[in-house]
Amino acid sequence: MSISPVDLPPVERAARTFAERYHRNQQYGDLPYIAHLEGVRTVLTDFGYDQAFGVAAWLHDLIEDTDVTREQIANHFGDAVATLVWAVTGEGRTRRERNLSAYAKMREHPTAVVLKLADRIANVEASISQPDKMQMYRRESATFAEALHGTGDPRMWQRLDRALSLGR
Repeated sequence: MSISPVDLPPVERAARTFAERYHRNQQYGDLPYIAHLEGVRTVLTDFGYDQAFGVAAWLHDLIEDTDVTREQIANHFGDAVATLVWAVTGEGRTRRERNLSAYAKMREHPTAVVLKLADRIANVEASISQPDKMQMYRRESATFAEALHGTGDPRMWQRLDRALSLGR
């Protein structure tokens, strides 16, 4: 289901437009990258999260996947949103290094775990028909849960666990 920009509050509409501009040449599988961002926003909506989380949903991959900086996000959308986005951004050469880096940041900023859970749920649910991707998320799930244990929204952890168990 696509989220119409006209249905978004003005600040979210601006965040979506900003993200579309910088992700314009990126794909999410066979879809434009905005499909993933919509998926993350939809998960947050399902659990009643809005405001800074809604804005951060559109922006959460910018630092990691584009040349946008934390400072640019802060200048356009405020420090709270920039901190959420920065905290879920991994740094490192390998996927494992990037994940561990993000987990450490999220332990310092536990509010960001809600955003990361929405991201992970959207990715896992989108990968149900892709065995290789699902296997990757299943392999990472123990480290993910251990690193972020006791943080985030328990309802979101339950949904993630259900999604990871599909197709087994």
